[in-house]
Amino acid sequence: MTIMIPTHSRRLIEASAEAANVDPYGPQNVSNRVIADHLRASSFLIADGVLPSNEGRGYVLRRIMRRGMRHAHMMGCQEPLLYKLVPALISQMGIAFPELTRAEALITETLELEEKRFKQTLDRGLKLLTEETDRLGDKEALPGDVAFRLYDTFGFPLDLTQDVLRGQGRAVDTDGFDVAMQRQREDARKAWSGSGDAADDSIWFDIREEVGATEFLGYTSEFSEGKVLAIVKDGARVETADDGDLVAVVVNQTPFYAESGGQMGDVGTLSGDGDDGTDGYRHAEKTRCFACSRRRCLGWRNVGGRCC
Repeated sequence: MTIMIPTHSRRLIEASAEAANVDPYGPQNVSNRVIADHLRASSFLIADGVLPSNEGRGYVLRRIMRRGMRHAHMMGCQEPLLYKLVPALISQMGIAFPELTRAEALITETLELEEKRFKQTLDRGLKLLTEETDRLGDKEALPGDVAFRLYDTFGFPLDLTQDVLRGQGRAVDTDGFDVAMQRQREDARKAWSGSGDAADDSIWFDIREEVGATEFLGYTSEFSEGKVLAIVKDGARVETADDGDLVAVVVNQTPFYAESGGQMGDVGTLSGDGDDGTDGYRHAEKTRCFACSRRRCLGWRNVGGRCC
């Protein structure tokens, strides 16, 4: 049987193999094809205005990117690979899809930053995962508490753990994972209620469970775009804020370091649709695993809006 591969895919496969210093049609052929496919899908999403995040389309993009990046890791690549292939993609598809050419710089930067962050997560997580699976019997499922520790300590998502183990014919005890997640939430609530903080501060747990953790980007960037997930005013959630309101804003991702352990949080500006960019943070505060920012509002808009 002959397998037909489109010209643009073949050239991306060959570019991937050349960058990784492997045979494009040898034992690493599957990984090179995965990289080519996922590079193409990621680039079109970024060109369409999607950026990697922990929710919505941004999370879909992140999963696509990271699957391609994991295959680069499987081929032994020690440095980021996918961003180096963007010129090859543009040369093959840029004329037919000029939006790729216009967004080339953004695509390249996004892929490189994401791969650098992901490599740190992958190296730490895979080491622990290997240690744990070595203790298991043949095809035995990974205990849920171990999968949760990978997630909680190393930022190793459950779906990535499942993806890695699927290649070994293993499953993950997802029920055990859910139990460990719930136990941590209950322990955190108990610790908070006994800390002497205001009772209405428990609102942050409800927000955390609903929207998830804020991703910190400050190690690699001092500027980012994000989505407003919640607004808190006077200890209660609100949908909008008016001129002069002092509110806490929860976003999906931020370059602002949150106040924690005696270290002051970062200070900067937040702007959104219709804003002039002059309204400032007092500081960012760490509130039980996600960051919020105190902000004096200048006619600022709603939950769900974009900000930068």
